[in-house]
Amino acid sequence: MSEFTLVPLSSLVCKIVSRCNLNCDYCYMYQHADISWQLQPFKMSETTIIQLGKRIYEHTKKYKLSKFSLILHGGEPLLGGLDYLKKFQDIIINNVSNIKVEFGIQTNGILFNDQILDFCISKNITIGLSTDGDKKANDLHRLDHQGKSLFQNLENTIKLLSSEKGRKVWTGLLCVIDLKNDPEAIYSYFSQYNPPAMDFLLPLNHYDLRPIGKKESLDATPYADWLLKVFQIWYYQKPQTIRIRKFEDIISMILGLQGSSEEWGLQAVDFAVIETNGDIEAVDCLKVTYPTATKLGMNIFSHSFDDIFQSKKIIERQKKWQHLSKTCQECRFVKVCGGGYIPHRYSRKNKFQNPSVYCSDIKKIITTIQKTVIQDLQLIKHKKCKESGPMDKPISFEG
Repeated sequence: MSEFTLVPLSSLVCKIVSRCNLNCDYCYMYQHADISWQLQPFKMSETTIIQLGKRIYEHTKKYKLSKFSLILHGGEPLLGGLDYLKKFQDIIINNVSNIKVEFGIQTNGILFNDQILDFCISKNITIGLSTDGDKKANDLHRLDHQGKSLFQNLENTIKLLSSEKGRKVWTGLLCVIDLKNDPEAIYSYFSQYNPPAMDFLLPLNHYDLRPIGKKESLDATPYADWLLKVFQIWYYQKPQTIRIRKFEDIISMILGLQGSSEEWGLQAVDFAVIETNGDIEAVDCLKVTYPTATKLGMNIFSHSFDDIFQSKKIIERQKKWQHLSKTCQECRFVKVCGGGYIPHRYSRKNKFQNPSVYCSDIKKIITTIQKTVIQDLQLIKHKKCKESGPMDKPISFEG
């Protein structure tokens, strides 16, 4: 551990509100192993926000960072109200005067309105929207606490964000895959709003909570089949105006570049989660595994962000490859998949020393995308050869 070279934090996920106005049945915070949200205050207090600002200032000054990102999260961050959002940003900016702080909000969209949009535009706060598709698809899981649909509120928000004004701050859509939904129909529904980006998330399941479609056999590839239908439409769409981060990351890493997401590749994880009471925690989706999976035993009032690099949980996330299972370390796909997203690798028996429960899907996705990209590169090469003469050797990919 003494030889460990840390990668400083570049962003934080801030749980500014610990409750939600939806009761999504797959939610990693409220529907799984960890129920510590019940002990959290409803909102992050002013005292905690001030201390958070001081810790960010301390960390960014020490590592001479030029910018730092805060994602306002929950629960549902908009439950705090517009005045609270204004106060949060003002306090942070007043305490972090040395660098540019970039703010973003990840919301379910139910409470979003023109006033919040105007505030976000005026303060350059970006908005990410969580939704699973059209009304039928979205209402499979994303209902309120009385079991009622709030889809009309959500669709109003999508229309607002896709307006000329809304596009100034809209970053895109997040969608959790449900095999019951037609992938082509979901993509078509989202595409009508021309979002800047969309991403399709594998459900947060693991070996002890197997995904639908993989309960009988982990060799089945229903999620790859679902995603590849979207890929085939997206990849050949011209002009291509929508980013799909999952596909872009895979293509980047196939070509030897770095991805942009902690879900893929072997780059060090450079963010932490701040709970409503100021606790510093590991990535929040680990709450689907076991009750203390995210706990570092640290709080911003008693610990600096440097202290987290003494935690085994953080070191394992930064020194990613060394802490994968032997199967993953020896796999030719590991530079692209990174062993799979960490909650997907969990089992009570082996903890995180497993390949992803979606391993067969991931291999199929990477192989198919790799083949498609190489075919395109070969076509480009062939065209150039015809124009300017033969080149040295064929393009190949070493996994």
